Amino acid sequence: MNVRFGFLRDSLKGAMILMHLCTWTVYSGSDEWHVEPMSSYSKAGAAGVVLLVTIIEDAGLIAWLVLARASMFYKGIPIAPPLLLIVLLIEHSIMQRAENPNFTGRVFAQILGFTTLEVVNWSVWLTLLANTSSLLSMSSLIASVYFFVGFYIEHQITENVITQQPYLRFRNARGAITAGVILETLSEGVGARLWLLYGPIGPAFLVLGSLIEHSIQYVVGRVPVTSPLLDRESAG
Repeated sequence: MNVRFGFLRDSLKGAMILMHLCTWTVYSGSDEWHVEPMSSYSKAGAAGVVLLVTIIEDAGLIAWLVLARASMFYKGIPIAPPLLLIVLLIEHSIMQRAENPNFTGRVFAQILGFTTLEVVNWSVWLTLLANTSSLLSMSSLIASVYFFVGFYIEHQITENVITQQPYLRFRNARGAITAGVILETLSEGVGARLWLLYGPIGPAFLVLGSLIEHSIQYVVGRVPVTSPLLDRESAG
């Protein structure tokens, strides 16, 4: 138990550090990228967005898990997936508007696309874990690999939509974006697996993993897609 709470304490420290990173903004100068602190209003807004989307997503995931395990149907249609789709659509739309105010019908359609992929990912992942409770079983390892690949794709598409890049671009010009997407996926995956593994205290791990994920996502969404030097070379 001490080990578990030690992990919670350390994870919370990490989340707070990432929240601090969210209070900085990036802008371009003539030759390089600069970083300067946000205003007090921007800090509160960044923290508020990260906390809000974390609460919405995790509440939806917990409700989805309960409904999925209870095998609840309405007129032959399972209730859990549509519920999760609606919740995640709300969460993703809030984050999109916070990161990029250019919210059009086309953007919403793109959000619907990667949100549907996320619902599929959660459903397949839970199915793969249905017959195992061990971290080291073959089913658990397969589920972990699936989670990383499936959610890496979904997170990269999410960043593409936020930064108005081609929808299915999986090669980033800046390594910081790729590293951020990897860290988002790992933090969400670890939090989700511990959520299912540790019963009553499991939701605490889910929340911490999601908080770290969304903090990273908020920061990565503000990283310039290309550097001014690359832009000038491309223009030349």
